[in-house]
Amino acid sequence: MAFSCGFFNSKGLDRTYTAENFTEYLSSIICNGILDTYGQCFKLTTADTGLKVRLGTGKAWIDGHYFVNDSRYTIDLTEYQDESLPRYVAIAILLDVGESVRNVSLEITPGTPAENPSLPSLPTDEYKTRLLMYAVRLNPGATDLTERDWYDYREDKNVCGYCKCILGKCKVTDMQSQLAQLIAEVQENNQTIAELSHQVEALQTEVDDIIGGIVEIGTCGEHIHYVLYENGKLLLHGTGVTYDYELGDSPFWENENIRSLVISEGITAIGKSNFERCKNMESVSFPTTLTEIGERAFFMYEHGGLTELIIPANITAIGEKAFVDQHITNVTLPETLTTLGTYIFMGCPYLSRARVECAIVPGFCFVSTPLRSLTLSHNVTKICAHMINYTPIQEITYEGTLAEWAAVTKESNWDGNSSTAPGNMHRVICLDGYMQYDTETHEWTEVRE
Repeated sequence: MAFSCGFFNSKGLDRTYTAENFTEYLSSIICNGILDTYGQCFKLTTADTGLKVRLGTGKAWIDGHYFVNDSRYTIDLTEYQDESLPRYVAIAILLDVGESVRNVSLEITPGTPAENPSLPSLPTDEYKTRLLMYAVRLNPGATDLTERDWYDYREDKNVCGYCKCILGKCKVTDMQSQLAQLIAEVQENNQTIAELSHQVEALQTEVDDIIGGIVEIGTCGEHIHYVLYENGKLLLHGTGVTYDYELGDSPFWENENIRSLVISEGITAIGKSNFERCKNMESVSFPTTLTEIGERAFFMYEHGGLTELIIPANITAIGEKAFVDQHITNVTLPETLTTLGTYIFMGCPYLSRARVECAIVPGFCFVSTPLRSLTLSHNVTKICAHMINYTPIQEITYEGTLAEWAAVTKESNWDGNSSTAPGNMHRVICLDGYMQYDTETHEWTEVRE
């Protein structure tokens, strides 16, 4: 047979697989060696007395098979000591796939005694594969052992080594360390970029002021004034919070000349209905001092407005209907959000992807959007009612376990499904399985993988 594939769920035993199928697959993505994140990595130490050593806990992968030692194991080498000549004893992990064996075990192999002894021969064939961890030298007349009496081969990738990633370039802990370093560098770079962006905005404002082109100036807060330039840039300067406005009272109400909004450092909150129906405002830059976006702050009523929205991590509150009908395509609700109104992104006609990192997903949050991808962080503790009503989304990704998902509070119709008007949602994918929705019983069932 020229082609093969896998793995699929079996229906009526029409798909069957063997252990060899799985080990072949695992061996293609996990390199042979010791897992450096488990236990003591088979560290060898001396025992209390005699020619004994203790092998620490550890886990190893070898050609897709695993071997685990979950407690310290004492090895007595007394029987291998020669009366007159030194010899080496090899301590290795042996995989034997022979039909009569099919096992992974600890192997102790004595070498030949000699004045200048060599390591024992550890041949590898089509059935046997070894990971050589240690070679212990037993000298004649010795009554005990020290660490100077053995060679440690665990780091030697030619005979043992540590488990590596799929590309075989780094150990697991190395990857974790590098990832942490990269994340720190990215965060530092993002902070630098944010600071530079604010500097650029400040310089651009000075340039705009110098060359003129000011269309309108005014105040929109007790300590906040604004400047609208000919190029469509609206700049808010000052400190504190902007005013709250009723419908149609904001100085920016239905202003079609505004194309971009820059909110300067020092401003801490955007009040109610500030930028309602600014259909040509495509971008907004929030300062690091901003913590609150008020009710209907960017309400569109008709489609238009923002094409991109980045909610910074300093925001703690977003009011009801804050971004209704905006033209954003994706959005992330950061972990810092603690106060959220309903209908925040209702009707956004291009919103297809969203991620929630805060504890509470507000009610009607994504209602009537073309949402197709939703990721919920394990930080989520509550999902409010009608979160995804009238959306095409079929499954949600939850970055936690099934047990953690069960602990999440879910209000009525959180999934958009009901006995009278079933929605499209049918699966929640967790780290260790998934939840499946039954359209007949209208219940969610846990499926572990």
